[in-house]
Amino acid sequence: MLELRHGLEMHGRITPTTCSPSRCPPMVPNSRAHQGMILFGFGMHALVTQTDNHFSMAVHLKLELQTLVAAAIDVDSSAGSVVDTPAAVKQPIADSPWNLNEIRSNFEHDSDITGYVVRDNEEPFASGSFGDVYRGKLCLNGRSIDVAIKAIRTYSVHGDEDHTQINKRLRRELRTWVNLEHTNVLPLFGTTMNFGRFPAMVCPWLENGSLTSYLERRNDTLTTAERLALLCDAAAGLQYLHSQSVVHGDLSGSNVLIGDNGRACISDFGLSILLTKLGGSTFATSRRAEGALRWSAPELLDLEVPEDEENPLHVFPTLQSDVYSFGSVMLQVLTGKVPYHYYIRDAQVLSAVSKGFIPQRPNRALVTDRQWTFMQRCWMPVGVGEPRPHDDEIVEFIKQELVELERAS
Repeated sequence: MLELRHGLEMHGRITPTTCSPSRCPPMVPNSRAHQGMILFGFGMHALVTQTDNHFSMAVHLKLELQTLVAAAIDVDSSAGSVVDTPAAVKQPIADSPWNLNEIRSNFEHDSDITGYVVRDNEEPFASGSFGDVYRGKLCLNGRSIDVAIKAIRTYSVHGDEDHTQINKRLRRELRTWVNLEHTNVLPLFGTTMNFGRFPAMVCPWLENGSLTSYLERRNDTLTTAERLALLCDAAAGLQYLHSQSVVHGDLSGSNVLIGDNGRACISDFGLSILLTKLGGSTFATSRRAEGALRWSAPELLDLEVPEDEENPLHVFPTLQSDVYSFGSVMLQVLTGKVPYHYYIRDAQVLSAVSKGFIPQRPNRALVTDRQWTFMQRCWMPVGVGEPRPHDDEIVEFIKQELVELERAS
């Protein structure tokens, strides 16, 4: 019970005292109750402080605590509930399967890790708008890490000189992404060759897949608290990217990924912008990713015919267009359905967006008036009325929604 007492003292539930081993007998090491006490002791402090850097982690920890602590303690009703918990997360919290510092120390600041990457199959596991995704392994020091290898698809063949210059620029840009590190941003381990003419990106493989597929599988079992926790993760990841002057450019349910521990992280950030700048005729960048326009800001959809069709001006995503997309992700998470789900074809969505329509108001049992108002702010047309919220405001709004949910429970 020493771990529990430590947690309660930090939480202010009891007065700090010296607890002798005779009064607080030890639990069986590694038992479920013992794990609960350890998590509780360290977790309560994180839950109470709830700093910007640790808030989303604290949310997930708090949900998991119900499962572990309920089996270990029974708090006196006169003292109130130690943990005001919604339904528990069914997937246990797991340690991160990778240690970025350890992994990157093997490469001596070189982002090219070609010799360490092995693909599982010759055929790609999946194909996306910008290329093919292979499943493979990153082999280090006698152990292997499951990875996704994202090979960039090319359409035209440049001369050797142009190819060399594009290759150098691509490597330089990807090297900066390797240095990005945040719990809610999918890390880029490095790049590897032998998957086409240009470097392929090597990232962790997340078994739970995309947010869209995760919601399809678990929509009936996810609680409101769990949905808000996912949004808290996504908002924190976007906030970090923007703080590093990185615009995502294609934020959608397909590139918010869910880890084995139920945490959400953002992937494929900046890819469309980078490839367009490097050469729109070379890479698959001429249109929004298939289906992604359901999340895209109207100003990015090229709804007007360019004056010079041979040399059209590219409209690049911005921080504000990312905010629009986050509003659509928020709608998807809370309802379990993609934006404009009542339209089967993307052409119908494009027509609706071109007319200034936003998604229909969902059932109030799924989305509160306050949440709907906030999403509408995210979808405000550029230069018309109130500006879209800043990413800091998004984080604070989701945090406040979690607080209000706790008060109501």
